[in-house]
Amino acid sequence: MIRNKEFTRLCNLSKNFLKKRPTLSNLGNPFLFIVSAHPFILSRYKSIDSKKINFIFYFKYIVQLIVNLIKIKLFIIKLIFTTNYLSINKNFKKGSITVSHLINSENFKKNIDIQFGGIEKEIEKNKTIFFYLNHINIGNKSWIDSTKTKKNFIINNNCIELSTYKKIIRNIIREFYLLLKKVKKTNNNFEKKFYLGCAEYLFSLSTIKNIILFYNLEKLIIKKKITYIVITLEGHPYEHLIFLLGRIHKIKVFAYQTTYITKNHFSIFLNLGKNFLPTKFLANGKIGYDILRTKFDTRKVVLLGSNKYKKKLSIKKIDNSNCLVIPTGLESESMELLKLCYECLKKEKDLNCKFILRLHPQIDRFNFIKKNQTLLKNEKRIEISNSKLIDDIHSCKFALYGASSVVVEAVQQGLIPIHFYDKRNNFEYDPLWQLKPKVIIKNSNELIKILKRKASYNQKIILKYTNFANNFYKPVNYKKLREIF
Repeated sequence: MIRNKEFTRLCNLSKNFLKKRPTLSNLGNPFLFIVSAHPFILSRYKSIDSKKINFIFYFKYIVQLIVNLIKIKLFIIKLIFTTNYLSINKNFKKGSITVSHLINSENFKKNIDIQFGGIEKEIEKNKTIFFYLNHINIGNKSWIDSTKTKKNFIINNNCIELSTYKKIIRNIIREFYLLLKKVKKTNNNFEKKFYLGCAEYLFSLSTIKNIILFYNLEKLIIKKKITYIVITLEGHPYEHLIFLLGRIHKIKVFAYQTTYITKNHFSIFLNLGKNFLPTKFLANGKIGYDILRTKFDTRKVVLLGSNKYKKKLSIKKIDNSNCLVIPTGLESESMELLKLCYECLKKEKDLNCKFILRLHPQIDRFNFIKKNQTLLKNEKRIEISNSKLIDDIHSCKFALYGASSVVVEAVQQGLIPIHFYDKRNNFEYDPLWQLKPKVIIKNSNELIKILKRKASYNQKIILKYTNFANNFYKPVNYKKLREIF
């Protein structure tokens, strides 16, 4: 298990290596960008420790390397038979690019962007190209035509010319051998394993896709004479590649903070020098704004705000113990919270409470219900939501969450947050980590106790929670928004 000392060491090794060798191969390598101390992120580094490297370690390592190489070869088939889908007005020139994520087909059809939350609509449609990172493998011509969208866009299916693909692989091989030399030079087992991990991930499709994105964007910048780029800010490798594109082609890059920030986030604060920084950091609220100003030049940080800021609505007082369950986009977390709720109701059969599980847009609702149909049939007090967020919030008293920032919107409307703390993790990944005191549970028994004592939460406590949440996001400053875009 990775602890604070090891986490700090990993972050320092990553930062120092990237500063010395900020090549495209390394800037695209997800192993070098430790987004946060969330268990899902840290699972990449579980084999890194100070123990002596034995035969089993090398055997597993070589097997994984072979698997990666096979995937790289098979990827050529995709390059031959698929393309990126483009729908751009042929007269488009001297506009901008908005880089976003295609994670839900229905949201795309309805022109909903949960990353930017609506601020992207302030950019005139005919003056920007939406460049979508395709996370759901949808983007064939018939599906796109059925959406009837009129905006300029590209769905990046990670396709590129074979000649450029070969160039990417050659550069990765060169970087791979340099890393192996570094492994041979060091006698420290922790560092050896770290550099071996870097070398392994160089040959991952994730690295290659990040570099393909770089070249696809560069081609678009040159062809369409792009003047600025708007991207999300979360700490992923491709963000730093886009910062570099901005510097190379002398265009502005605006990075909009879309994630919450804790003290255990790392690569979102990574400063590799002026060539790898955006023109401006756009904060979505006061909390993020204050943190970003401690990490970067204060003149580069702008408090832009977010449409996720919602004033508390006056509604009929809720007199129940209903609980809104809010997982992240990880299916494993959704499953864990679902089982927690099921255990709770199984132990306390007379509990007057309904759990409303609101799945992340990235998770397929139909498939999730199908996988858990036995459990859901046995317990009618668990409901998979298909309603609007605000309707779910208004029907509940509590909000159970792990690492989802949607809890902020629930707390803004007066719900009582219940944080499920995973005892297997040593690090802080709670979006409301600065809110104290608050309810923290570790198992179903503790959850039952909280739900039973709803009357102990008076308006003074709820008002304190609401005031905190109102600093998390701030209303969009449209004057600044129009100055920027």
